[in-house]
Amino acid sequence: MLPYVYQVTKYDPADRDQHGHYAGVEPATSDHGAVETAYLQAIAAFAEEADVDQLAIREPQIGGFADFGAEPPVDGYGLADLFAAGLTGFHDGALVSMAAGLELVRAMLRDNGAWCRLEAEGAFAVHVGWDQYLYIGSSCPCEAALARTRSLGLFPERVHASPYDFAPDDPQHVQRPADADFLDRLHWTISGRLATFLEETYAANASRWHRLTRDNIETVRSRLTPRSQLRLVPASSRG
Repeated sequence: MLPYVYQVTKYDPADRDQHGHYAGVEPATSDHGAVETAYLQAIAAFAEEADVDQLAIREPQIGGFADFGAEPPVDGYGLADLFAAGLTGFHDGALVSMAAGLELVRAMLRDNGAWCRLEAEGAFAVHVGWDQYLYIGSSCPCEAALARTRSLGLFPERVHASPYDFAPDDPQHVQRPADADFLDRLHWTISGRLATFLEETYAANASRWHRLTRDNIETVRSRLTPRSQLRLVPASSRG
């Protein structure tokens, strides 16, 4: 966990009720304009102070859980033109430039249907929560970025941790990597079958299928996205 975590919002803390709930007039959706731009500029300021220019996508999700606001999802989930490989480029561990990372945050602020965390391990992290709440983590206090954020009309507040920090549903779950051991087991699994199907889940609610034979295992393996969840299904089970 990064030592400095900030909740950044467009909501003035002075407009909270006695229970800490916002009671002002700011809408929970993006204005697609000046306020949205202020969010992105604040993120850029924190990243610059943390000396970060590249981010890794973590826990990507498409549809379902990613509905963080009142705007309807859009075609392509706001990811069009961001990944040369299309939607499969949006996977856990994929590296993106800061410019692309900011476009991903824009898509999340607009509730386009895709969600993820963005991080530079040990240095910086950012993700969007409900109702335009933004969470930024850093290895340093980022005093200049805090001042810049306030000057943009936003309200940064230091918090102990984001309520959206990753916690696996099953603490015993181990994600199976597509390593040499997995390949050996794969060869053994299909040695007695003509074909087997491999389901590759590269983002939550997004997967693709590969038909495996003894002759194409290496080719399929080369196409698997890093950190994807893998599941073998006998050909007869898919009908």
